[in-house]
Amino acid sequence: MRSHNASILANLAWAHAEGISRADLARDAGLSASTVSTIVSDLMAADLLSSSHIAPSRGGRPPVVLRFNTQRNYIIGVEMGASHVAIALCDLRGAVLWSRSIHHDVPNDPPGTLRLIGELVDEAKVRPEAQGELLGLGIAVPCPVDGQTPDRLSPRLLPEWAEVRLAAQLHHRTDVRVFVDNDANCGALAEALVGAGQGISDFTFIKVATGVGAGHIVQGQVYRGFSGIAGEIGHTTVDANGRRCRCGLKGCLEAEIGSGSVIEQAHEAIAGGRETSLAGIAELTLADVVAHAKAGDALAREIIADAGSHLGVGVANLLNLLNPARVIIGGRLSHAGDLLLIPLRETVRDRALWSSVERAEVVISPLGQSQIAIGAATLVLRAALADLSLFWASEQDAPVPAPSQVSSIWRMGGRGRG
Repeated sequence: MRSHNASILANLAWAHAEGISRADLARDAGLSASTVSTIVSDLMAADLLSSSHIAPSRGGRPPVVLRFNTQRNYIIGVEMGASHVAIALCDLRGAVLWSRSIHHDVPNDPPGTLRLIGELVDEAKVRPEAQGELLGLGIAVPCPVDGQTPDRLSPRLLPEWAEVRLAAQLHHRTDVRVFVDNDANCGALAEALVGAGQGISDFTFIKVATGVGAGHIVQGQVYRGFSGIAGEIGHTTVDANGRRCRCGLKGCLEAEIGSGSVIEQAHEAIAGGRETSLAGIAELTLADVVAHAKAGDALAREIIADAGSHLGVGVANLLNLLNPARVIIGGRLSHAGDLLLIPLRETVRDRALWSSVERAEVVISPLGQSQIAIGAATLVLRAALADLSLFWASEQDAPVPAPSQVSSIWRMGGRGRG
């Protein structure tokens, strides 16, 4: 019970970035002043809490303001994308202190990917921004994560990784706890912590890059579904007569707006004699299409607008099914901004029920390229705030936790006892 109450108080202190007094902790947690005083002393001895300043008196002795020590440890998040590995070194509030991204063929090179992640983690550890001790490593992967086997990646989507135990191997390499989740879920967690989802209990994050995935936050928790694939919006049908998808189905959202499809559409138009500034690019990328669209190229703009319309169909269906308060678009295609967002919103207005559209917002993520890696880092933060022993445990050998077993830091409420 004392551990449970300590977790409640630590979470309250963490949530109040401006600081909080012992009296306010007791009131918000529903604990006695003596219980709070004892636990606060323990947390201060562990360097999780520290005295900040004396606040003005409200009729009695001026209260001492306590703050959560966000510099006590640092956390690292890694995004395993389809064509890159990105890393973010963060403090205990999710602020990015250092980041880096390197192009790499992740799906087809497990040994090289693991080696690259290890090298990037080693580089992060010696950065001057890395204050304190490394608390843990979060990994965002480009496939669903099954809660029953969280250390195995999807053999259908990533066949080369079928025999790889990702978390176990990275734990052996880095000697810290490793947490794994789907990249879109990590994106949603990043939005909830520091992005466009702050203060919103029900929203959806959609990542559009090589693939298309969604992370759903429902009542403050990641919604995973029965077997962990609730966010696979990329494999919902938006055009029954559309392009063949890598999953074997036809007309999937991913097959229409994923980077491979966007590039393919550009090549088809160029081969058909279409005049475009894209024609002179030897190895065309999604970033090229977005950049040339922003520069005014007509073909690039048409391709982006068409992608926005297809994405609008998927978002309209999502609004009708889950009714989130906000839909946040991230990933490389989102860098097109209004060129994507305007046709998306128009399609949503035409296809979604008015009651779904009336109060829902569709916005571009403000977090930029480090977004998914930030979300991966929050896996560590969420786990530690749910189980404070992770902050001072010397024994790092532990089973890989299923994503659903890690409590949400945004729902650590509930009354304590004391």
